[in-house]
Amino acid sequence: MEGRFVSLRRRLGIVSWRSTFVYILAVASVSLNVSLAHKLKGLSDTQRVRMSERLLKIGATAPTIAAKSLDGRRDEISYRGDTKPTVLYVFTPACSWCARNMDNFKQLVDKDSGQYRFVGLSLSEVGLGEYVAKNDLKIPVYRGFSQETLKAYKLGSTPQTIVISPEGKVLQDWLGAYIGDQKSQIEAFFQVSLPGLQELPKEAAAKN
Repeated sequence: MEGRFVSLRRRLGIVSWRSTFVYILAVASVSLNVSLAHKLKGLSDTQRVRMSERLLKIGATAPTIAAKSLDGRRDEISYRGDTKPTVLYVFTPACSWCARNMDNFKQLVDKDSGQYRFVGLSLSEVGLGEYVAKNDLKIPVYRGFSQETLKAYKLGSTPQTIVISPEGKVLQDWLGAYIGDQKSQIEAFFQVSLPGLQELPKEAAAKN
C-alpha cells in the first residue's frame, strides 16, 4: 500500500512538473509574441516615416521643370496657365515594376486625358525611345533633369505618380506601383477602375 502511495506521489509530481513547464512555455511564448509585435509596430512606423520623407508634401509649390524632349530639344514643364491639373508619371525603361504597372497607367491616360494633362518623366535615357514606342505612350516624355529638379521633386524611385494643380501646387504623390491600398486610393482619386499589375515573362522575372 505504501509503495502504491509513493508511486502515486511520484506520478503526481511528474504531472505537476509537466504542467509547470507547459505554463512557463506559454508565458514565454506570449511575452515573445508581445515583444515581436512591438518590434514590428516600430518597424512599420519607421517605414512610414521613411516613406513620407520620400514624398512631396500636399500643398507644396512645384517648381518648373527644365528637361529635354525625346528629340533632344530643351523644354520646360510648367503648370500655371494650364486649365487642367498635370499628372507626372516617373519611370525608367529598365524598371520591372514600371513594366508591370503600365496597363494601370495607360488606363488612367485613356480615361482621364480630357481632365488631366499627362507627362512622362524618365530618369534614364537608355532605351527610352524604344520603350516609348513599344508601350505606345501617346504622352509627352522628358529626360535629362538637373540635380535641382531631382532634389525638389524627390525623384529617384520608380514608378512615382505626382499630381500638380494648375496653380502649381502638389495635389497628390504616390510612390510605387498601383497595388493594394494605393491602387484603391488612385482609383478613388481619378474615379477609374484599374486592371491591376501585369505578370512579367519568366525570363524577365528571373532578372529582377
